[in-house]
This record gives sequence, C-alpha cells and structure tokens, in this order.
Amino acid sequence: MDADVAVRALAEAAALEPGNVLLRIRLAHARKVAGDVNGAVAELASTAKTVPSSPDAWLALAGLLMEIELATPSGRARGGTSPLAHALVAFEQALALAPDVPAVLAPAAMAHAYACAWTRAEALVARLAAIGRAQSGPFPVSPVMAAALLDDPALQERAIREYAAGTLPPPRPRAPAVIRARGTALRVGYLSADFHEHATAYLAAGLFEHHDPARVASFAYAIDRDDGGPMRARLRRAFGHWRDLAGLDDAAAAATIAADGLDILVDLKGHTQGGRLGILASRPAPVQIHYLGFPGTLAYGAVDALVADAIVVPPGDQRHCAEAVLRLPRCYQVNDRGRPRPPAPSRASVGLPERGLVLASFNQGYKLTRAYVEIWFDTLARHDDAVLWLSVPHVPARANLRAAAAARGIAPERMVFADYAKQVQHLARLACADLALDVLPYGSHTTGSDALWCGVPLLTHTGSTFAGRVGTSLVDAVGLRELAAASLQEYRAMLESLASRRERLAHYRNHLERGRLDFPLFDTAGFARDFERLLEDAANRRFAESR
Repeated sequence: MDADVAVRALAEAAALEPGNVLLRIRLAHARKVAGDVNGAVAELASTAKTVPSSPDAWLALAGLLMEIELATPSGRARGGTSPLAHALVAFEQALALAPDVPAVLAPAAMAHAYACAWTRAEALVARLAAIGRAQSGPFPVSPVMAAALLDDPALQERAIREYAAGTLPPPRPRAPAVIRARGTALRVGYLSADFHEHATAYLAAGLFEHHDPARVASFAYAIDRDDGGPMRARLRRAFGHWRDLAGLDDAAAAATIAADGLDILVDLKGHTQGGRLGILASRPAPVQIHYLGFPGTLAYGAVDALVADAIVVPPGDQRHCAEAVLRLPRCYQVNDRGRPRPPAPSRASVGLPERGLVLASFNQGYKLTRAYVEIWFDTLARHDDAVLWLSVPHVPARANLRAAAAARGIAPERMVFADYAKQVQHLARLACADLALDVLPYGSHTTGSDALWCGVPLLTHTGSTFAGRVGTSLVDAVGLRELAAASLQEYRAMLESLASRRERLAHYRNHLERGRLDFPLFDTAGFARDFERLLEDAANRRFAESR
C-alpha cells in the first residue's frame, strides 16, 4: 500500500477510535514512513495525552524521540533542541505505569545511559537484571540493549533468546548440503545492510578482496540501498557475484539466495539495525553462520554457528552461546590493511591543547559508564596538563559530564567534545591522542582497532561477555596484551602509571608504528586464509538441529 494512502486510511480509522492506542501507534509509524516525522511525533504525543494511562503510548513516543536523537545528534550539540531530553520524560511516564516490564526497563535504561545519567541508569539496570535472575516471568530484551546493559553472559543469552523467539519467525529444518566435486570452490554468501560507508565495510572490505577465488566463490546479498558512494563501488568489485535484495521481502530474498546454491551463508548484521534474520528462517543455505555484526550469541535457531576467537569466547564460555562457536586463531575482528593512514592535523585544529596528555574515548555515549569516567576524572585531577577527548554529541550527556567533572573541581575546558568527522578525517585526528581508553560492559570494537591502526595504544579491561572482551583481543593481536587490565583496580593503577610515566606511552606508540604492517590484527591477507579455513570447516561440520 502507498504510504500516503496508508496514512489517510489509518487517520480515518483513528478519528473514529481516538482511544485506540495501537491504531494510533500504527498511524504514527505510517506518518514516519511517509516522511512526516514531525507528524508522527505529534500523533504519539497526542495519543499519550489522550490515553495517559497507556504505557505503550509513552513507550512509542519515547522510542521515536530516541530514533530522531540518534539519527542526527551532532547538530543538536551545537544548540538545537534535544529529543533525548523529551524521551527521558516519556520513558519515566512509561516506567511509572509499567515499572517491572523488561521491554520498558531496557530502553529506558539505555536512554539514561546515552544521557550519562548514571544514577538513574544504574538503578534501572539493577532492576532489569534482578527480574532476569528471578526467572519468574518473561525476559525479552533487545539484543543490543542486552549487550550494552547486562554484564552476565547467561543473562544476556536468556534475554536475547526470548527476544528472538518473540520477534522472529520459527526456522525451517536445515536444508541438505549441496554435493560438489572435491576441490571446487566453496560458494559463500554474505548478507548485510552495511555495504556502504559503514564501520563494517571499513573493517571487512579487505577480506572480500583477498578471498582466493580458487577456494571461495563470493556472493554479496545487499539489503541496503545503493548510496552511490566509493565504498559501494569498491565492494561491488570485490565480490564475484552481487545481488541487490533491498526491494524484496524476506521470502523473495531467501528464494534468490537459495537459487545460487550456496554452501554457506554468512550473516553480517545479526540483531543490529537493518538486520533481516527473517531471511535466514527459510534456510536458503545448508549452513548459516553469523560474523562481525553483533558481539554475542544470536540465540536464533536459523543460525548454526558464531565466529569468535579464544579471547572473546574463551573455552567454557560457549555454554552461553545458543549456536556452535567457530574460533579464529587470531583476533576475530577483521581489519582492512588498505585503509588510509592520513597525516595527523595539529591538535589545535581539532580543539585540543598543543601540549599535555590527551586521553581519548571515542566510544558512543551509552558506553561511558560511571566507574570508568570517574577514574578518568581522577586522573585529570592529578595531572593538570591532561585533557579528556570524547565523542558525545548528545546535549544532556554533555551537560551531565560537565557537571560530574565540575563536582571534582575539573575545569570544563579540560573535557573536549569531538564533532562528527568522515572516516578519513577521523583517522587523521586520532593520532593526536596519547592513549585510548576502553570501558565495560560494552567496550571498544572498531574504535579500538582504529586507534591502534593510528598508533594510539589502547588501555582496556577484560570483561565477562563477548562485547566486553573485544578490546583485549585487539591489544593481544598487536602484541600489547599487557594493556588489558584484569580488574577495575588494576585499570585505575595502569592509567595512573601511564599518565605519570609518559615515556611508556611513547614506547607503545613506537611499537605500533614500527610493527603495524606485521601485526596479526592488520594482516588482512593472512586473516582471509584463516577465514577460508574456518568456512571450509563449517561446510564440513554437522551442526545439531537444536542446541
């Protein structure tokens, strides 16, 4: 149905039933699809006002406001209004009506985390985790939120499994493998919505280019729209076969994939935005695995295996994964050795003091948990020439961070907020930092490997989940495992030692500069051979129908 036609039809129905919350939520969604985002917000605000006792109305309003905030946060940091601030109010209304519902608690906690409103975020996370551990009721949690908020891998697995069961179609039985002559290339498909200027493409483009055509016949299944950019063109050249599936529904997309007679389908999105795991439900390939997009179990029966390494999923921790675990011999995260390494600009040009210690964390704002930020502030308090460089565009978060710093007597100019920059400019400016700082429970992934590529050492803390162990895997793959703390106390001591003995930072930078092209982390061709061996192993394995 045409979007405008849908809006008119739903508007007529809603006029007859102004108290029908679900109908009005559908109308708001139709307005958004038709391009009238302001109209969608107004519709949901009116719905919440008309039926103030409905947690669904407040939750829908808060969710849409968060979508708007996350789509264009940079402009708001320069003086625009903040949808995040309004979303927090709407979430509190929903919580007052449904205080113990995971589907309300999790996004509310996430919104407060984005705002660096730690006291409220911590209270909501504690309540969410207590409900999950009680196991007395349903516990579906959006997987990205589960990874960001819960540091218990068993709790994460339960939350994601219940979410998948409630939102995805039940998978069909596994298809039989395609019988091929020995020595023929594996037919491998990659399914993604990130075949454009995106972090996944920046990491994985080199892998696709380095596939040995004698071992792998590669197929791209693009479920994103062609943006006409250089990365899209590069990826089209890298793959042996290209299929645009964005305009197809799940069944038609799966039929297209099945017609190619794959041996393995590699999903690169998982439960992240734009993912379409429903395509996997009909099992268009005999073996279906997940790689790179989501850091943890997908807990969905259509996915046979998860690609990891021995650090992000150490021996024994596979019990927290619903699928089989396939481990690579080096860091599971691929990196493109051919990406640019532009010269660093002056510090002043990116808002930094020319002299002194620059501590950087370019993780998204929701990852900046109180325990780590307070350690950073303590370091600034002890070292007058140190500054903290952050990538936090959200207005409430900046205000809360400044207030927390001021409470420790730290001048506001010692916290520098980086503006959005395109990939090349971002890589250039990274070299202005002296040390990159990791966090838990959801640590540095692409941000960590970007820093290491640009010669900036990464101080990390080994967590208890996949998402919290990636930083350790990264530093291990550049020969700097000593920068992975085993506890928060050790993290604090290591940061203070590095801030006091800056010759060590110079030593680490020299290590990264001299060995960059020799480290396993940046050996794209070697990674491609490892990945091909993993694919061959996966194609030859018999995976259990249920785990």
